[in-house]
Amino acid sequence: MTGGVFRDLAVRLSVTEQCQLRCRYCLPQGGCMPPCSGPALDAEAIRLLLHALHDEFGIRKLRFTGGEPLLRRDIVSMIRSAADLGIPDIALTTNAQLLAGKAIALRQAGLHRVNISLDSMRPGVFAGITHGGRLEATLRGIRAAMDADLRPIKLNMVVMRGINDGEVSDILRFGLETGCHVRFLELMPIGVARTEFHERFVSSDEVRERLGDCCLWQPMIDAQDSSSRNWKVSDASGRATVCGFISPASHPFCGGCRRVRITVGGELIGCLARGRRLPLAAALSVAARGDHSLLARSIGRAFAMKQGAMFQTGTDCMANVGG
Repeated sequence: MTGGVFRDLAVRLSVTEQCQLRCRYCLPQGGCMPPCSGPALDAEAIRLLLHALHDEFGIRKLRFTGGEPLLRRDIVSMIRSAADLGIPDIALTTNAQLLAGKAIALRQAGLHRVNISLDSMRPGVFAGITHGGRLEATLRGIRAAMDADLRPIKLNMVVMRGINDGEVSDILRFGLETGCHVRFLELMPIGVARTEFHERFVSSDEVRERLGDCCLWQPMIDAQDSSSRNWKVSDASGRATVCGFISPASHPFCGGCRRVRITVGGELIGCLARGRRLPLAAALSVAARGDHSLLARSIGRAFAMKQGAMFQTGTDCMANVGG
């Protein structure tokens, strides 16, 4: 086992770059840019990778991302393999368009919770942001996740000026009504979003100010490496939830970052702003024979990439790096 800073990894594993939607801050309508990172790792390669990482370092958190991970037909078996390792926190980030029909199977396979993109409560605005997504399909997915006990359900809203920033109170109200956690995300200057970043950016402080004093806000103590500043929020009728603010531009959290990302094609990313990817093919090949030394060196190099100060910018399409 490797000790020190590399223990208890938080891993974001992208299992596909494909998505049926084209959210304006994530994917250009014509597809990813730069080009996709190559053939996706199959379920057996993912099983081997997770097994080696967990044996050598321990995985504290694992999140399946994409693209849209529910487009992978073998997503349930991949989650089952992760659960068999005893990873304590297994999550999945999804647009929830397909979640209604899969929530129970995912829970039975060992998935603990879901993060769901919900950028508007207005069908027309939702369709415009996602370029074709159906709000009702996402709402059905949320209800299915609640029924399957995939909790806490975290609803992610990327706040964009002039598009959906007038709905932050509506999203928080929906969280209070359902018990789902709500997280307001600052727009990030990555990929396609760089072109309108300055026009559309809304800081977390401005969002908090807009939410005003309609609720009682109690600050929570967050983990040192948490990307979200969280509050317990309750209203006059006694409903309560957690509201978080993810603020890479205005309140950087890079200094405590312990996350590593693995792309669809099996490349390791230590920092989004660095834009450098470390191929894992050779490390996986020797790890299959029980030698984890190359994998350990790769993880060390990934942590050395981290800026330690603040996020700046990146050229990758969000779907290339797991959202």
